[in-house]
Amino acid sequence: MPEVKFYYFHVKVAGEAIRMLLAYGSQEFEDIRLSDEEWAALKPTMPFGQLPVLEIDGKKYAQSIAISRYLGRKYGLAGKDIEEDFQIDQVMDFFGDLRTRAIALFHEEDEANKAKIQKEYEKNYYPVTLKKLNEIITENNGHLALGKLTWADFVFAGIYDCLRVLLKIPDIDEQFPNFKKLQKSVLSIPKVKAYCDKAPKADW
Repeated sequence: MPEVKFYYFHVKVAGEAIRMLLAYGSQEFEDIRLSDEEWAALKPTMPFGQLPVLEIDGKKYAQSIAISRYLGRKYGLAGKDIEEDFQIDQVMDFFGDLRTRAIALFHEEDEANKAKIQKEYEKNYYPVTLKKLNEIITENNGHLALGKLTWADFVFAGIYDCLRVLLKIPDIDEQFPNFKKLQKSVLSIPKVKAYCDKAPKADW
């Protein structure tokens, strides 16, 4: 078995899916949760100066979706051909657009502009996008693609707690119950649950 290290901060966000995928694949790994000070020292050694980073036998790999896709393929959580992989990727890109917008808004420093964008998103973007995402899950038997468990479900489950905070929709679980159900279905997988039960607690 390869020697694996995973570098990220003490949060779930873009890293939890990777931790859960490694657990699903029965891969032992060193879960390195960096402080800001530790990260500043390590940053120059990382491929793109960003986290998360997965290190396999001394070689470092970056970008959370690329890592998740790789692990999905490795552990039988990808499509059976390129067309099925295409279906997973398009949903992940759609979900990625939502996540990117929400994160950018969270980091907006102009409070007046932030409030304006939040209002616009709540009126015109979030309802349409979240409804479509909910429909996708319904059409795929409680999953994001192919009607079965794929690595995309791990990405969603890992970041959902953070997404709930970013979107600022208090009743999102009630409006779109499929979201929480999908997260729970991933977290209840025995190997994933075993990891979560012993992992350091992080709110999001």
